[in-house]
Amino acid sequence: MYDLTKFTLQDMTTCGDALQQFESKAKNVEELATLMVRYLYDHFIDKQTGEKSSALVRFFMTYPYTSIDGELRQLVDTMLNSQPAPQEMKCLVLMATAGMQPEWNSTKLSKGHRILPLLSEDMLRKNLMIYQFIYQLGLDISSVLNPDPKLASELEGRIFNVYYVPDALNSPYVPAQNEFVVPFRIKSVLGFGGMLPTGNLFAMLIFSKTKILRHTADMFKNIALNIRMAVLPFVSEKIFVIDKNEITEAERLRSMIATQTNILEMYKQTAIEQSRRLEGISLNFARFLGNFTKKIWLYVSLFAGSALFLFINYQTHFEFALHLAAIPLEILLGALLIEKIVEKKQKAEKLRKLQYVKSYLFRSKMRNLFLANLNALKFPAITISRIKNATMEELKQMRNDANHIEYVSLEAMEAVIMEYVAAYQVFYGFMEREIIDDVDSSFENMIFILHFIEDVKLFKQTNPDKLFICEAQKQRSLMVKVKKILGEGIIKFMDYVIELREKNPAIFYDLLTDYELSSQNNKVVSVTN
Repeated sequence: MYDLTKFTLQDMTTCGDALQQFESKAKNVEELATLMVRYLYDHFIDKQTGEKSSALVRFFMTYPYTSIDGELRQLVDTMLNSQPAPQEMKCLVLMATAGMQPEWNSTKLSKGHRILPLLSEDMLRKNLMIYQFIYQLGLDISSVLNPDPKLASELEGRIFNVYYVPDALNSPYVPAQNEFVVPFRIKSVLGFGGMLPTGNLFAMLIFSKTKILRHTADMFKNIALNIRMAVLPFVSEKIFVIDKNEITEAERLRSMIATQTNILEMYKQTAIEQSRRLEGISLNFARFLGNFTKKIWLYVSLFAGSALFLFINYQTHFEFALHLAAIPLEILLGALLIEKIVEKKQKAEKLRKLQYVKSYLFRSKMRNLFLANLNALKFPAITISRIKNATMEELKQMRNDANHIEYVSLEAMEAVIMEYVAAYQVFYGFMEREIIDDVDSSFENMIFILHFIEDVKLFKQTNPDKLFICEAQKQRSLMVKVKKILGEGIIKFMDYVIELREKNPAIFYDLLTDYELSSQNNKVVSVTN
């Protein structure tokens, strides 16, 4: 049994291994999917209540229209209003389901989720949850709608992200709020999956009644690889499920090696993350111990003085000695309280100053960068005027939407990249300030950005007439880095304006007014060092 509120590395390993072992027990992929969803549904337990922590667990796979049976084709034709269905069109098919309600335990009883035709991106956008699932996994929509055989080996070697909705209530990415989320007390939604070498997408969705934390969600990247290992024997290059004996040994070994390599990489990443958490705890304890050691002479002196007066009282029964014995302890308590108050005030003052420094940098040297980044967005539609006039809830929703961004063009992304290059000194200054003040947690992020800027500079020196973004398109790892930096830039900006709105509305409106005027007048001035 597993508790999603206390999901450990050992739980991740045990759960993944158990799911992978179902491959030897299943005769076909439908049976395999049923075993897996039932296992997850039965073994995720809320240990405080003893109840199952999941309300619903489902497994989906994509298939071409030509390979689905007649009953499913009729459903698809009805959804398409009897218009001709392209033979190569992919369909997302519900393969297995397990849940609280009787009808949630049969794919044939599913209402509205048994199959979804993936005719076009516009059609897919109407199902926001599935669209976000694909997007959060890190897949291009085109890779799902029209798989490119040339990219099969590249997708085969990838580790995909997870679909994660920490707060399901009122989330636009979780439909049926009144019919499903509220009555069944859904708190978080977790999805994980990936691409098979055949071009099929597989996806597991868990609707949890317990809160799922981000670091727990990330562990399911590894479990997705275990599921992939279990599914592999049931697929072939014909892009539909077949009997195991029809797959060639070469195909099987190639896919197994790629997936096992990914599993090892995920274990490595998870171990590194946990190691960093432990190092952080150790560092904080070391700092406390160091400060304590520096003042130990004072503590020993005060305790010794108190003990001396207690000894005098014991020997002479002189009651005033008890009052004297209390004085060193009162001094010690007062010193500790004052020290904490002073530390708290010093930290608050540093944060207050940092807020003003950020305000200056955001309004001057980084203004062009943020404006270029916002103006380049295709989704979500985040504008300065919209931010300025938004409520706090709307701002937070914009911030959540910024986790999944799209840009209007490669040229627009290139413009943002060059603004990062122009702002090199700003990021360098942030790094130095982090080292000196130790009030922010952005040191590693600044190093990451500075390395990226140096890469861009080097490329431009040798290729002055070429776009860096075009080079990034050729290298998947480089494109991931570009999207990470640009996307986190939007998120950092939204985090800062939300902080200003809560703590300093005057600076908030001044900052956005400056941005609004610059945006309206189209005066984007080059950042100076």
